[in-house]
Amino acid sequence: MRKFFGKFVSVTLAAAVIAMFALSSDDKWCSRVDKAFDESALGSFLNESKAGYGRYATGLPGQAASVLADSGENGENGGNGGTEQDIGQTADTASTHRATDRDYEETDKISDGINVEGVYACGRLTGIYEQTEGVLVVNTTEVTDEDGKKVNPADKKVQCGDYILSVNGRTVADKEELSEAVNDIMKEYDERHEDESNEDKSTVNIKFLRGGEKMSADITPVRMDDGRYYMGIWVKDDLAGIGTITYYTKDGRFGALGHGIGDGTQSGNLLYANSGDLYSMKLTKIKKGKAGTPGEIGGVVYFGKKSHIGTLDCNSNLGIYGQLDSDELSEYAAEDTYYPVADKDEIHTGSAQMISEISGKLEKYNLEITNIDKKATDTNKGMELKVTDERLIELSGGIVQGTSGSPIIQDGKIIGAVTHVFVDDPTGGYGICIDEML
Repeated sequence: MRKFFGKFVSVTLAAAVIAMFALSSDDKWCSRVDKAFDESALGSFLNESKAGYGRYATGLPGQAASVLADSGENGENGGNGGTEQDIGQTADTASTHRATDRDYEETDKISDGINVEGVYACGRLTGIYEQTEGVLVVNTTEVTDEDGKKVNPADKKVQCGDYILSVNGRTVADKEELSEAVNDIMKEYDERHEDESNEDKSTVNIKFLRGGEKMSADITPVRMDDGRYYMGIWVKDDLAGIGTITYYTKDGRFGALGHGIGDGTQSGNLLYANSGDLYSMKLTKIKKGKAGTPGEIGGVVYFGKKSHIGTLDCNSNLGIYGQLDSDELSEYAAEDTYYPVADKDEIHTGSAQMISEISGKLEKYNLEITNIDKKATDTNKGMELKVTDERLIELSGGIVQGTSGSPIIQDGKIIGAVTHVFVDDPTGGYGICIDEML
């Protein structure tokens, strides 16, 4: 099996989009599993405002965002080294990354340690929004001070993947708060020292998270020609994308994607977030996959109370988890099929079906399970699959970004979810076994 897997480069199936605006924090999010996000994964999140980086990116206001599963070529920090890609994002590299001051065990998964005998198979596309814990550092950069001198104030002080929590003890939750804190502190310093020599520059103390550990650094902000102070740090505070809900229980607990959501930076880590939500979306585009170029879906996600579907409370390498809103639970349960959960030993090679909303409505598409690895090192690749349904091949070329989490049915039971696509063959890919997600 390992020899066979070696014939293909695979891509996890996560979609990426432009993040929109800050969300209130409920401090319930977790990064449960000690895994890091593969930096070469496609589905890197697009920058919110490229022009804003270095001067603190400003969010894009509004209630709706056009979103597209991004191959990384449009993202400033996205990259595709030809390895793996996901529609949520992938988490394949061993690490020791955890959310701050939290210790979540495997029982934080949807079953919470209780045997789950059955779930509703979903397959619906959804817009995903997360707000980071603190302000995420994308990179550091040179800035030009008011005298025309180029400096990099934050170089070797903070790095890609850090989460800034406070400035001089002042808590910051988003980009705007970070920028205002720095400028308030520096303006106060200027007022106190306006008659003194300007040679002794004031510094600010930044407290941040790195790999779950709290750290600090002193940085000397630079005043630019607009009269404001900058630390030369590219930052963002929220991420958004498209994915697929895999299943939900009778009480509305759901699992989606079948892999974790990365932080969208070159650090390759799972996202640390305070909160997250699911929203309804309208499918507007399907880019067919072909050998060497994974396909992708696009759509419009409406961020608002009327479009709210559910709340996220966990991000792990096995998927994202949360609670559906009561209205959605009632609506979905009236339409979806309740399936028994298959044990890993019940899964076998042969015919199966994938449930997806990629055509604009929920449909089943024929698959072939070609191989099973019950001891897979990469849990997201517990089974290998091949699309055999000509309707899906004609529609999308096979498996595309945006469909991570599509449930797989075999012998009247739910057996797992689609997670990866082979770059060289969009009709083939990997899936995660359902007992891993549960």
